[in-house]
Amino acid sequence: METQNENKIEPENAEKQNNVTQADAAAPAEENSRSRGSVFSEFSQSRFEDCIFECRGVNKNYDKFAALTNVNLRVPRGGVVGLLGPNGSGKTTLIKLAMGMLQPNGGEILIDGKRPGPQTKAVTAYLPDANYLCNWMRVEQQIAYYSDFFPDFNKQKCEQLLARLGIQLKQKIKALSKGNKEKLGLLLTMSRDAKLYILDEPIAGVDPAAREFILDTIMANKPENATIFLCTHLIADIEPILTHAVFLRKGAIALNAPVAEIREKEGKSLDELFREVFKW
Repeated sequence: METQNENKIEPENAEKQNNVTQADAAAPAEENSRSRGSVFSEFSQSRFEDCIFECRGVNKNYDKFAALTNVNLRVPRGGVVGLLGPNGSGKTTLIKLAMGMLQPNGGEILIDGKRPGPQTKAVTAYLPDANYLCNWMRVEQQIAYYSDFFPDFNKQKCEQLLARLGIQLKQKIKALSKGNKEKLGLLLTMSRDAKLYILDEPIAGVDPAAREFILDTIMANKPENATIFLCTHLIADIEPILTHAVFLRKGAIALNAPVAEIREKEGKSLDELFREVFKW
């Protein structure tokens, strides 16, 4: 009888023992999950007092597909901010909402404290991810168009930059190479004296030499207190110029923090962290 009592396990103790066993078995998986997702818990709640761009509970759906879900984001004023994520993560949708080209299904976006409209467009220079130039125009006509449309456009600066590239003012835009069209679009955008520059995939689809020129042009022509909001999935190329990073994952903010803080806490480059977080 004593032997049976010693081996007997009360129901309550059996349940506890079973829970401990399950917890031990799950521990490695949970630890691995925390390891890969630690960046989310440490940085996702970052907040900044002085911001140029803000999202408050933004949602955007395309029919039944949720492109953005409850996006809360504050982008600090000044510096170069990378909006980073794989293709299909919602980057371009967020940018189009910021430019007033789309309307959210919920929440609001603020640029310099205002909702997208004429006032925000007056302080925002936007470079889309597709060719937007008028092919039937000459280069000088496109410059004149920008000069008439944007009061902060510096015509002389733009012409000087084009001269350095060897692009003639009398050239027809349709006769320019694909690379020169992209450079022209960038120079037109960066020749504005804006508070916020939103550049959607400015280095996608161009060769490494052109990428270097584009990034050099961005940094050389950025006004001191302006913010560059650079959207891309090519992290390694832009990491050297970034001061701040935002990870967008499946339409939600996964990270929002200064690049220096990320490197210090994670002990790895932004590109390494990106590959770890977003690997298939």
